[in-house]
Amino acid sequence: MAELLDDELVRKYNVYADGYSDYPHKGDWSEDFGDEEYRGALLDTFTRDDSGSSLLYLHIPFCVKQCLFCICYKEITSDYSRAQDYLQNSLFREMDLLERFLDENSLDLDIREIFLGGGSPTYLKEREFDLLADRINEFCDVDNLSRFCIEIDPRHASPERLAHYTEKGINTISMGIQDFDPAVQKAINRVQPINLITRLLDSDARKKLSSINLDFLVGLPLQTPDSIQRTMGEAASLSPDRISFCFFNYAPNFREHMRKLEHNLPSFEERKKIFERGVETIMNAGYIRTGFEHFAKPNDVVADSLDKHKATYTSLGAITGNTSNVIPIGRSGHGEFGKRFLFQNFYEKKLYDDALSRGELPIYRGLKLSMDDSLRRNMMKRLRTYFSVDIGDIEKQTNSPFSEYFEEESKSLDEFEGDGLISRSNGTLTITERGIPFTEVILSAFDRHKKYPTRFNRI
Repeated sequence: MAELLDDELVRKYNVYADGYSDYPHKGDWSEDFGDEEYRGALLDTFTRDDSGSSLLYLHIPFCVKQCLFCICYKEITSDYSRAQDYLQNSLFREMDLLERFLDENSLDLDIREIFLGGGSPTYLKEREFDLLADRINEFCDVDNLSRFCIEIDPRHASPERLAHYTEKGINTISMGIQDFDPAVQKAINRVQPINLITRLLDSDARKKLSSINLDFLVGLPLQTPDSIQRTMGEAASLSPDRISFCFFNYAPNFREHMRKLEHNLPSFEERKKIFERGVETIMNAGYIRTGFEHFAKPNDVVADSLDKHKATYTSLGAITGNTSNVIPIGRSGHGEFGKRFLFQNFYEKKLYDDALSRGELPIYRGLKLSMDDSLRRNMMKRLRTYFSVDIGDIEKQTNSPFSEYFEEESKSLDEFEGDGLISRSNGTLTITERGIPFTEVILSAFDRHKKYPTRFNRI
């Protein structure tokens, strides 16, 4: 697989491209979309017969220590009372407001999945976790869930705590590893020897959990192709159901702490080689690719959904596609309703709490998708997951030939095709094996909102 990487192509396509976990990017959402617009979107969506089921996302923004790679919204604190206050006076108040609106309008979210993210939900002690679990059970029927997932920080978990989570309904975990190399762990300020992981993933945990996901990052300081091969070999030896192997988003302008990493970061070319070596190691261990950066055992539910052409990609990773909506609760939480609305809560504690005090749902920004936005968003999701799209299906949606609708993109597409990165034949646009390492660059050609031109380096 690594031999498919052509050094000249790597140099040519050494250009910025978004990861496209969202499209349009949050920077293009409008701050005019607030409480009133969100309530309108709820009514518009959940009074329809085809509203679909929902995933409930709850954000716990607290961590004890700053991991230098982290781009998530979080609050670093050892003052545990802040987490207690957040649950009682912020998170639960938002749930109360939303629940009241749903009851007043006889709306049913049909929640089938829950994801507890952060920050780190494992920051919560047992008493507060139980309060959260009880409040969730009041908000929706936990017995009706197909997935109840929690992000785990292995440094702040134990087999006993994991067992307690499962008693409260948790059936899936996602564990942040990033890398097993001790030098890399020290560089990113997240030291967690592999024995911490093996201790958690004992036979009892594996019996009680339906799925275990391990998260890794590509492009961290001091990583090399050889070191990532060792790390991914160790990952496969732990036999998780899924492996997430995503590119590190180095964004020091937004996350000042990342500047501490700048001297030891691999180059763009090195990142590509590290990624391909890692992918090769994962797939040689028997995992199948469920998207650009995601892998699963052949018997995993996401792999099954992939076979049924239902799987898709979100900021939570590769998912089954069984839910149509994401309902966010908590500071910075973001979600979507079907293929029509995107929205996000306030980051800042004061703005979030002030909105709640006014009796408003704390929406910071959002967007009602245009037909074109929705079309391109779904194309990107499909290309990121299946590496192909049906040209005929797109032509039906646009009521125009593909070449005409995407006339502005044709120059980039022609160049990709000339370099063997894509093919257009038999009514299908396909990202080739040669092109998969450049998936994000290919997706950027379809981004009508991007603030930078698509110019490739001459070779």
